[in-house]
Amino acid sequence: MTLSTITSKIIFKNKLIQTTLLIKLRGENDHLFTGVKNSATVAWRTILEKMGLQGAFTPLQARKKWDNLKAKYKDCKYPGSGEGVSGKPTAATWPWFSLMDKVIGQRPSIRPPVLLSTLPEDTPGPSSAVGDQNLAESDTNEEDSQPPTTGRKRKRDRDDELLNLIREDMQQQREAEERGVQESRERRIDFFLILERSIPK
Repeated sequence: MTLSTITSKIIFKNKLIQTTLLIKLRGENDHLFTGVKNSATVAWRTILEKMGLQGAFTPLQARKKWDNLKAKYKDCKYPGSGEGVSGKPTAATWPWFSLMDKVIGQRPSIRPPVLLSTLPEDTPGPSSAVGDQNLAESDTNEEDSQPPTTGRKRKRDRDDELLNLIREDMQQQREAEERGVQESRERRIDFFLILERSIPK
C-alpha cells in the first residue's frame, strides 16, 4: 500500500467522523438556531469550537455543508418519481441517512402535519361500491327525490370549504401579527416613558 493511498484513507475516515459529529452537534444545538439575526453564525461557531475546527472552517462553510446534507437527505427520503437509481445515493446506501433522519426527520419542514383529509367521509370506498349501487338505483326511481349531487359539486364544496379554512387561518395570522406589532409598540412607549422619567431635568 502506497503512502498516498494510506493518506487518502485517513482523510476519508476523518471526513466521515467530522460529518457524523457535525450532524450530531447540529441536532443537539438546534435551540441555538433561533432565527434572530446572526444567531446561526454564532451557533455554527459554537459547533465548530466543540468539534475543534474553529480555525479550519468558517461558520459559512459549516452552514453550506449542513445545507448540502439536508438536500441529500431530502433526495434520499423523497426520491423524484420516475428517477432510476443510476448511481445516486438512496436511504439504504447513503451513510448519514439514519442519523439525519433522527436529527431532522420529524421536523414540520420535512414531514408536514396533515391538516385535512383528501378523501371526504361520504365518498364510498371500493368495497362498498357494489352494495350501494342498488340503494342508488332505488333512490333515483322515486319521483320526489332530488337529483344526486355530482362529483364536481362535491369537489367544489370541498374546495370552497378549504378556501374558507385558509382564509380564516390567514386572518388569524394577520390578527396575531397586528397584536404583536401593537404590543411591541406599547413596550417601546413604556420604555421611553420610563427612560424619560429617569433622566433628571
